[in-house]
Amino acid sequence: MSKTALITGGGGAIAMALAQKLEARGFDLILADRDAARMAEAAGRLGRVVQQAVADLADPAGVAELCRLIQARTPAIDLLVNNAGLILPGPVTEIGDEDMIRHVQVNLIAPMCLTRAAARVMGSRGSGAILSIVSAAGLIALPGSAAYSASKFGLRGFLASVRLEMAPLGVQVNAVLPGAVDTPMLRYEATHGGSPLNFLNKTVLTTDQVAEAALRALDGDKAEVYVPYGDGVIGRLAGALPWLQPRILPLLEAEGRKGQARFLAERGLSL
Repeated sequence: MSKTALITGGGGAIAMALAQKLEARGFDLILADRDAARMAEAAGRLGRVVQQAVADLADPAGVAELCRLIQARTPAIDLLVNNAGLILPGPVTEIGDEDMIRHVQVNLIAPMCLTRAAARVMGSRGSGAILSIVSAAGLIALPGSAAYSASKFGLRGFLASVRLEMAPLGVQVNAVLPGAVDTPMLRYEATHGGSPLNFLNKTVLTTDQVAEAALRALDGDKAEVYVPYGDGVIGRLAGALPWLQPRILPLLEAEGRKGQARFLAERGLSL
C-alpha cells in the first residue's frame, strides 16, 4: 500500500520540489494551500495528488479544518510536512499588530496545531513522520525580521520537545533549517527591506537542495538538518555566544549587502 504525505504551502516552490521527490518514492500527496488556483496548477504538474485542501493558516478556522482532515482521514497520513510560512520584513518599531500576529499564527501556531493532530494519529498506531521546514532564522537573530525570527525560534523549540515525546511511540519528528532559498518569498525580502544576512553565502539555495535535505532528515531520522551546513555552525555559535553577534554584525551586514546586490543584479531586480 502506498503512503500518503500532506504538504502545507502545497502550491509553493519548495513544496513542488519535495512533492516530486516524494512521488518518486511512491507517496500519494495531499496538498494544502490558501491559494486554490496556485495549488491546482501545482497539482497539474504532479501525478499522485489525491486531494487538494484549501486552508488559510493565518485563520484559526482554516487550521482547525486541516487538523480535522488529518485526524479523520482514511487511510491515515504517514507524513506531515509543515512547509507553509510567511515573512513581512520591517523594523520592530514599524510592524503593526496584525502583521506581528500573522507571523506567529502562520509560522508557529499553525504548525504546532497540525503537528499535534498528526502526533495523535501517528502515536496511536506507532508509526509516521512529521517534517518541518523551519529556517536558519531559528538559529540566528535577523535584524529587520524580528517577528519572523521569533516564530522560527519558537517552532524549533517546539519540535525539539515533541521529538522527545514521540520517539518512544515510533514517530519521527525532523526539521530542516535552510538558509536563503531562491523563491518568490526571498525575492520579496530582497526588495522590501529584508535582512542582508540572508545573502552571506555566495549563492542562494535552490528548492531542490532543500528537498534533498528534507529527504536526508527523513532517511536518517535527523533532529535537524542545516543547509548549507556552515549556516548551522554560525547560527549555533551565535546562540551559544549571544554577545558575539552584535560585535560582528556590521561586518556581516556589509558582506551580506554585497551578496544581496549580486542576487538582485543576477535576476534583474532592484530595491
